[in-house]
Amino acid sequence: MFLGCLHLIGGPNSILQVYAWSNMLVSYSQESSFSQAVTDTFSGEKPCGLCVKIASSKSTDKENQNAPLPPGSPKHFQDLFPPTLVALKDPFPSPFPQPAFLAGAAPLSPPAAGPPVPPPRC
Repeated sequence: MFLGCLHLIGGPNSILQVYAWSNMLVSYSQESSFSQAVTDTFSGEKPCGLCVKIASSKSTDKENQNAPLPPGSPKHFQDLFPPTLVALKDPFPSPFPQPAFLAGAAPLSPPAAGPPVPPPRC
């Protein structure tokens, strides 16, 4: 579940961005105060080399995501969802007519008030 949520927020790019921010915080805090390092890190005015690469990767991902598929290319998830094997029609129609069930037969005699009485013994 965690990996699914991570993929939704950007996947590997978000992990790299957190890594870049932590390195920026460490390096900027060595040069000035921690509050100034936080401001410099998250302001966007002084991006590091890794932040620039991540931003370019995100922009190319967005461009590729909105681009239509070229004709003849395999569709997404083609390997995950094979063609259906179940057909709606009978693939091998029977040359004989299908038997029809008869309507329920009526009982031969109506049920009596109780079970039949055995004949008397002599």
